[in-house]
Amino acid sequence: MNWKFWKKSGTAPLAKPKDLSSDLGKYLVVNLEYDPDWVWQLKVVMDLPKEGMSDFRIFDPAMAAMQGITVKDYPSLDEHKNLVLFDGWYKKESREMHVNDYYQAMKTDQAV
Repeated sequence: MNWKFWKKSGTAPLAKPKDLSSDLGKYLVVNLEYDPDWVWQLKVVMDLPKEGMSDFRIFDPAMAAMQGITVKDYPSLDEHKNLVLFDGWYKKESREMHVNDYYQAMKTDQAV
């Protein structure tokens, strides 16, 4: 038997959903002018960093729960694009980011 459970195999596991970083939350509140009470309830999942940059997806955990969907990590939203409110990339060292706002389009579609 091969009992080398202490050795890592394959790739690193993806991060689980967590609260927004202060930089991301501040960007949504200040630059995109969303309600801070709503923004700080959102969750983010990050992809594995590449060259100091991480891709992210922001979703509403309450909306996911209402639809019976469990978000475990970044790829689990691949099949549920309707849950992704914002996505983009983030460089932690320089605090530089790019955010795509899908929530604004969702609000416009629902109003029509």
